[in-house]
Amino acid sequence: IRQRVGETGVVLGGDVGGAGATGAATNNSFGNGVMPMETTPIYNHLPMKGYKLFDSGIDKKGLGKVLQKIREFNDSDVISNATDSRQRQLKPNESIDLLNSLSNTLATTNRYHSSTVSNAELNTLSKMITAWGASHSFPALDLARMTVLHPDAAREDRRGYWEEVLNGALDTCLGLGSEGMGKEVAVPMLTMRLLANSYKGGIGSAEAAWGLMDRILECTEGCVPSGNKNVRLSVATVLLNTSSYMHASSTRSSSSAAVRILDIVGNIVGCGAYESEAIVRSLVALGTVLLLPGESGMEAKRVTNERSIGSMLERVASMHGDMAKAVSSEISSILS
Repeated sequence: IRQRVGETGVVLGGDVGGAGATGAATNNSFGNGVMPMETTPIYNHLPMKGYKLFDSGIDKKGLGKVLQKIREFNDSDVISNATDSRQRQLKPNESIDLLNSLSNTLATTNRYHSSTVSNAELNTLSKMITAWGASHSFPALDLARMTVLHPDAAREDRRGYWEEVLNGALDTCLGLGSEGMGKEVAVPMLTMRLLANSYKGGIGSAEAAWGLMDRILECTEGCVPSGNKNVRLSVATVLLNTSSYMHASSTRSSSSAAVRILDIVGNIVGCGAYESEAIVRSLVALGTVLLLPGESGMEAKRVTNERSIGSMLERVASMHGDMAKAVSSEISSILS
């Protein structure tokens, strides 16, 4: 390098003469034909990186209440007298030994790096979710919400298992119908929270959720009109975590999924029922989708501008505090 440019090197912004000649700096930064580097705008709140979780109750007391409810339902006439081929009632070793073992593993959170969850424990969980029905499966959904956060339970080779569990939860929730999803609390809320946590749990659960994107967004949209604030926050969190996973997996992002999220957020901000934290999470989800690279992000921006969603967001954000206004301002900057 020194042989080519001289001992003194090249001074950026100066005229380059022969070897060793640096010349005087000029006022024109690009006077030497060097084009400026393109810079990507940096926002304080967008895109979403990481995930919001529902991890309450992962202790002996909380898990004890869940197991108590599961055993109560398991001994009820509806479950114990079932005659179909799936034998829906848990066997004694399942309802006692396996559930106790799973509960102990989940409660010991400081051992997650080394503890494991067995296939038998997971199969007991899926049996309840896929076979018990909406009126009895909700404690199992709650247990699944906690289990999916264990790294061994959600590891990569268990994607097929979590596809089965998430599909079972979605079947139960969608089976309530539009009216039921708006009125019921337990199944919609716990289904949404299970879905939200799936993106964080591990590669297996996250990829299972990714593969069920269309069904997840269908169920999420169906739960938007809920009259319960906990369901509403859960709905917004599914959108937030879905958008975050899409951004992290940008090479596989779908334009149709991006636009579907825009539609759902539009319904949320337009209905006037959502609380401030749910509004903020919904806005961040929308902003994250707008920042998707490539065709997905461009299509999201086009649709947002075409439908004048940006101006509606500004009006709604003004009623939900400084964070909502800050996120809305960044969205406006992206769209401009």
